[in-house]
Amino acid sequence: MSKFAPQPFPRCVALGILLCVVATCPHAQTAAQSSAAPGSSFQTYAQSAAAARDAGRFDDALRDYQAALKIDPSWQEGWWNLGTLLYERDHYAEAIPAFQQLAELAPHASPAWIFLGLCQFETKDYSHALENLKEGQRLGGIDDPEIARVARYHLALLLIHDGQFDDPDSTLGSFAITGQNSPQIKFAMGLQLLRVPLFPEEVDPSRDALVQDAGEIATLMAREERAATLAAFQAAIKKYPDAPYLHYAYGELLSVRGDVDDAIAEFRKETQNSSKSAVAYIAMAYAELSVQDTSEALQAAQEAVRLAPYSQKAHEVLALCFRDAGAMSDWDREWDAAQKLFAEKPRLEDWIIDRYRAPSAARSTNGTDATSGDDLWAAAMKDYSERHYAEAIAELKIALQQKPEYGTGWAVLGLSEFNLQDYDNALIHLQRGQRLGMNASPESVAQAKYSLGFLLNRKGEFSAAEQELMSIAAPGPLTEQIRSVLGLSVLHIADNSGSLQAWQPGLVEGAGEIAALLRDSKYDAAFSRLDDLLKKYPSAPFLHYTYGTALASLSQFDEAAKQFRDELALSPSSELPYLGLASLELKRHRPADALEPAQHAVQLAPRSATAHYLLGRGYLETGKAAEAIAELQHASAITPGSPEIHFSLAKAYAKAGQPAKAEEQRATFAQLNTLAEQQRGQQGNQSYGAHDAGDAGITSVAVPADRPQ
Repeated sequence: MSKFAPQPFPRCVALGILLCVVATCPHAQTAAQSSAAPGSSFQTYAQSAAAARDAGRFDDALRDYQAALKIDPSWQEGWWNLGTLLYERDHYAEAIPAFQQLAELAPHASPAWIFLGLCQFETKDYSHALENLKEGQRLGGIDDPEIARVARYHLALLLIHDGQFDDPDSTLGSFAITGQNSPQIKFAMGLQLLRVPLFPEEVDPSRDALVQDAGEIATLMAREERAATLAAFQAAIKKYPDAPYLHYAYGELLSVRGDVDDAIAEFRKETQNSSKSAVAYIAMAYAELSVQDTSEALQAAQEAVRLAPYSQKAHEVLALCFRDAGAMSDWDREWDAAQKLFAEKPRLEDWIIDRYRAPSAARSTNGTDATSGDDLWAAAMKDYSERHYAEAIAELKIALQQKPEYGTGWAVLGLSEFNLQDYDNALIHLQRGQRLGMNASPESVAQAKYSLGFLLNRKGEFSAAEQELMSIAAPGPLTEQIRSVLGLSVLHIADNSGSLQAWQPGLVEGAGEIAALLRDSKYDAAFSRLDDLLKKYPSAPFLHYTYGTALASLSQFDEAAKQFRDELALSPSSELPYLGLASLELKRHRPADALEPAQHAVQLAPRSATAHYLLGRGYLETGKAAEAIAELQHASAITPGSPEIHFSLAKAYAKAGQPAKAEEQRATFAQLNTLAEQQRGQQGNQSYGAHDAGDAGITSVAVPADRPQ
């Protein structure tokens, strides 16, 4: 699957679940039910295949299933086992005939169609993949939530790629609502909102920040967070004033809210950014009709038909304009045209594809053909070392199309963008590089991590910024560069200007020094420095919070509580001091006292997994199992990978008399806890602060070879 695809689901689980679906189909046959007589060669092959499959002998199972199916090609379970055996080993092309046979034998078995479509997606047979995934959805889909998620995601990708942006199945909002909104899903949602008919891996990396921001808007819209959605739209339009379909999407939202005049203004702006598109003109015509401005509606509709004579919607709205204007003969003509075009498939817009598609790998570099990944990489590194960042970016875009899993390449792309102050794309690509693994000198890795910490702080992700900066800070005094940015993170000051001169340097540097002292467990020195800074800067944000967090780690709960309350007076709109107080009360075994601060935290930060978790813990430990389950489920939806949340959910379900759900949560906790312990063993120094459970730290992964392979 593409580099943007969700993590593969556990296919061994899928096989067992879906086998039950097919085997219980009215027409399903098992080996025992086959037309072959007992003791026949079919029975021998079928039993041998099952034994080999259970023993993990892939080649033997494959050979015996094929032999049995030659004898009895109507054996449905055999086709299913053969197909899934090939599928779970990524032999997609070979699995397709098996699922095709199964779909013919059991046409109402939705898993057959869904797995057929997924295999065709992997072999780039996109038209048939779309057709068969839709058929699988029509027949009822799959009960297993993880498999359903993968199928739903790929169906949406195919519909977006096909230009069917308005198809309900292309909408991924349900993932956002349930908290399963991975960066990959959010990126696809951005493609849909911007009406870009490409797969994520086909998008020019320089457009990643725009698409990601659009995905964030789409996420907020799906969650019906109205104020945040409006603010996000306005910020994005200011940031990307010429981005096609951004004004259109904003106008659609305003129209739904009943702000028709403002919606019309946005549609009008969209016609300037998308002069070749009929979409905004159609929307504007409908909006003008709704306020009975027939003249303006008629002009917009006529322009829509001129731009898209094949569009059923364009002819339909023009017909309505003629009707309202009293031109009934024109109404009849246009309405008839609209009906004839009813089933017209959306046509892809070449101009939007050209705007977003990544450069071709056939492009030459420095006047010479350089189509291999190695040559492009060498040229990019030469340009990067000579500070020719724009040239390096152009070469890396092409190289990374060929080697999309090469983490070092993404990191160098991010560093090049960082040096050109393209901070939004730099953040995305540095994070991707670190996730995939960077293989470079310690100095280069440190520079990438520093840049990433700077960018995370700039975005307001302060805990993650602290973790990055601490991971490259040697024991003892910090460098001036790290100390300054770390101080901003401690103080929760996003340095959007890229310059530290706007802030009082003594405060910022002092906060950075405190972070280093706490990391080195030099608490007395850290507390003394905190006292000095608070005397000099009594209104400094988050120094009291930092003080309280450090005191709490030493079990000095009364003193910590005082610091958190002092922070509340300075930062009343922040959930962090409330989280600190709630956590303290739970540690002191006073859950009733934890409820009020946890409730305040939830009100201030409804998307904070920590806030819901602490509130759920408070309810659980005061005997309110139903309320605890609701809050902990909310926390789990936001951060499904937290072992602590699943552990508490298991206890809540047990108290509520739901042992099956409790056992399921205990099993999930055990798996996640093992994974978390492995990750902790791979991480270096961590920040001293209390981090939100929803803020996943960025850690290094296995490094690839020195050069792209």
